[in-house]
Amino acid sequence: MSEHEGLSDGTRMNDLLTLCSIFKEEVYRRNARIGTLTALGAGGLVAGMLWFGEAVEAFTPAARLLCAAGVGLFTGALVHQIRREGGRHAGAKLALIRIERALGLFEAGRYLHGEPLYPEEWKMAPPPSRGTRVPSLVLILIAALFIGEMLIAG
Repeated sequence: MSEHEGLSDGTRMNDLLTLCSIFKEEVYRRNARIGTLTALGAGGLVAGMLWFGEAVEAFTPAARLLCAAGVGLFTGALVHQIRREGGRHAGAKLALIRIERALGLFEAGRYLHGEPLYPEEWKMAPPPSRGTRVPSLVLILIAALFIGEMLIAG
């Protein structure tokens, strides 16, 4: 007995539609999480830069080095988490594409006369780094500016 013999076509279709909805939401959620992490991290770094600029006189050279190391660690942790979210986003996107293929959304004539419901380019998931490259770069550049401010100001 094959793994699908016990399921009716209607049951399989309902299962695929349920999974499609779940994975689509997961793709959106992961993408939003990357945006939130980037916005909060960038905001925190910029706020720290502004605060440090006002309080620079209170820091000894050793304290500045410790703060710079802290900014580096904070930024590294954020970039790591963004990349993890990007990997999870990519996995959910691949699963979603497989489900959409199983639903026939890329097949010409299945839902629309003579053409597929979804365009051909949606069949391929973008590389995981595409969605995380800019957020990571933004955080790294702001952190570099902050660290530069700590080491040069005063």
